Amino acid sequence: MRIVFVRRDHCTAPSRLGRRRQGRRVRCPAVRVRRDRAIVGRHLPRGLQVVYDSRTSGEEAVIRLEPRRYNDMPLFKSPLYDLDDLQGLAYRQIEVLALQYRTDPQAIQALLPSCYQVDDPPLVTVAFNLPGGLDFMAGGGYRIAAVGLAAQFDGQCDHIKGDYQLVMFENKIRPILGGRELLGVHKQQADITRVRRMPDGSMRCEASLWGHLLFGISLPPLRKQNAFVRFIANRQLNSRPWLAYKYLPSIDGPPDASYPTTTVNDVRAEKLWMGGAGALYIGDPSEEDIGCFTAVLDALRTLPVRQVERALHFSGSATLRLDLSRRIR
Repeated sequence: MRIVFVRRDHCTAPSRLGRRRQGRRVRCPAVRVRRDRAIVGRHLPRGLQVVYDSRTSGEEAVIRLEPRRYNDMPLFKSPLYDLDDLQGLAYRQIEVLALQYRTDPQAIQALLPSCYQVDDPPLVTVAFNLPGGLDFMAGGGYRIAAVGLAAQFDGQCDHIKGDYQLVMFENKIRPILGGRELLGVHKQQADITRVRRMPDGSMRCEASLWGHLLFGISLPPLRKQNAFVRFIANRQLNSRPWLAYKYLPSIDGPPDASYPTTTVNDVRAEKLWMGGAGALYIGDPSEEDIGCFTAVLDALRTLPVRQVERALHFSGSATLRLDLSRRIR
C-alpha cells in the first residue's frame, strides 16, 4: 500500500496523524480515503508531499521545495510567500522615537562593509519602534532598537542612498529570524522598553540585555507638527531605504550567502512631534555581563555626537515592501 499526501491549495498541516503499523489503516483528521487506497490530505501545506509505503521497513518523508516560493524552517510548514507574487507586510500601528546626529565620516566608514561608502552628511540615526497589529504575529507586535548609518551603494547595476543598519535589536524571535534569513538585516535579541514619558514631558527608550543597559535615547518635550510638515517628513522618511549585508555562515566552508541588500518601507506618520535636541547614552556592561555583545557598544562609542540634527516622535502605520526589497549588485 502506498499513501501519498499531495498538495492542496489554501491548506495547513494536520494537527495529528495516527496510523497502525504496516500501513494497514490510517486515521488522520481532514483526510478522505479513496478506493485506490491513496489518502489525499485536505489540510496539508502547499509544496509538501509525504510518502508512506508499507513495503519498506519504515516511513519516508519527502519535502519537495518549490524554488519560486519562500520557505523557512521548519520546512514542513507552508511556504510563507510566492516569490512571483510578493506583497507588503502591513504594520498597522507604529510608534517611533528617534534621535539623529552628525558624527565623523571616517567613524561611519570604519563600520561599513567594503561595498558601501559613507553618505553626506554623515548621520547616525538611533530609532526605537513599537509596531503592532501584525498579521504574521497573529495581530501582536514587538519592539525595535536600531542604529542606522548614512551610506551609499554604487555597484554595477544599483546606485542607492540609504541607511545601513549597523545593528537592530528586537525583543521577539519571529521578526529576528525573518529579518536575518530573508532581508539580511543584522538583528539580535534584547529587552526594549516602551516609550517612557517623564514628569517633565521628556521621553526615553532603552535597550538592555540580561538586565544590563545597552543604550538609550532621551528627548526633551517636542513640538507637534502640522499636516504640511508631516507630508514633507513622510517624503524624507520614505526616500531612504534600509541598506544591509546578508551574511549566512556555512558549517564547513565559505559562507552560504554574502552580498548587500536593500529593504524598502512605506511609512505613514499620522501624528508627528519634532525638536532639535536630545541625548544618546550607552551602558557600560563588561564581557562577563553580556559576552560578545560588548563589541556592539564599543562600535557605538566610536560614533561621537558632533551635532544633534533632529529628534522625532511619531505614530502611524507602515508597510514592509517585500516586493521591492532585494539583493543589490
